[in-house]
Amino acid sequence: MRDYRHRLAILNNNISPYRIPVYSLIGENFNTTVLFSGREDNRTTWAGLENRLREKGLSAKRSWGFTIKYKRKRDGQVFDRHYLHINLGYIWDLFRERPDAVITIEMGFRTIAALVYGALSRKPVWVWWGGTLHTESTRGPFKRIVRRLLARWVRHWISYGQTSTEYLMSIGVSRERILQIQNCVDETFFNRPVKPAIMLKQKPVLLYVGQLIGRKGVRLLLEAAARMQEEGHRFSLLLVGEGAERESLVSYARELGLVDVYFHPAQPPEKMPAIYRSADCLVFPTLEDVWGLVVNEAMWSGIPVLASKYAGCAPEIVPTKQGFDPLNPSDFDRALRLALTGELNPPDTSSLKTYRQVADMIINDIQREVQKR
Repeated sequence: MRDYRHRLAILNNNISPYRIPVYSLIGENFNTTVLFSGREDNRTTWAGLENRLREKGLSAKRSWGFTIKYKRKRDGQVFDRHYLHINLGYIWDLFRERPDAVITIEMGFRTIAALVYGALSRKPVWVWWGGTLHTESTRGPFKRIVRRLLARWVRHWISYGQTSTEYLMSIGVSRERILQIQNCVDETFFNRPVKPAIMLKQKPVLLYVGQLIGRKGVRLLLEAAARMQEEGHRFSLLLVGEGAERESLVSYARELGLVDVYFHPAQPPEKMPAIYRSADCLVFPTLEDVWGLVVNEAMWSGIPVLASKYAGCAPEIVPTKQGFDPLNPSDFDRALRLALTGELNPPDTSSLKTYRQVADMIINDIQREVQKR
């Protein structure tokens, strides 16, 4: 049977488990093809997620290209790992698929490819963007110039939330061009009752989830935990993740004399609800994150959160008293004491958008535009 729905292409670097629920709903309204660059070896638990999209009735294809990997170091640590995807295949795939609309993620090569297709085919293009004033503050002059040019060229933007909208407006994007959604997860996956995956004797259990790299502020978390134990607080610290700094962080925990600290490997998405149920509080000490979806996950799982002020999500969904500056030891200690003395309230999920709300916002925006043409 012929599919009379409008055709939509979504261009990604890689396929994130967080996006699958939203893409699936979009795919119910548009004949959707997801084109992706490839895989990144710091996200091994995401392998094969394109098959889940196919199971939902979407098309998924890896566009031809190559990836340049490099590390950003700071103070001798691996601060972050970067992957530059150059996929010329996007151009071929777009003209072969001939979508009626395109969504492209971030402002890299794939966005240039999407805009070229949009200009030649006279089709609308949306750029889905997450960067904040903080995360983009160190970008070089070339990127700054390119982004200001894109701000003049792109007619439709989708922002992760308040902090991403602020950045877009700072480079010259008018507010009426921005669809401000909210970065989200599948709340039904995390708010269902499950048994804890890990039972630790010493309570409360403070949880960290994420990459073990400098950008995530894990070393500062270990230092703050050591100060709390020196004050006489007893608790467990559970760290779940992998990364280039894992061995040095394990050694540093020993050097600090930390007790009841446990390092566990990164877990596949389906096991994460049980990981959150193993803890009493999530601590997110990042030094630079465009959002921080572990915060959403923890809140939907029913555990309170302490979040760095450098996380893009913090102003929008984290109570003010539960935000902190990880670079300020006294402020970090203040926040940890709230968790260790039982002064944190259960999470208020009324600040969170559901994945259906987010998908509906995107669907409605695209439908309005394609119906004009």
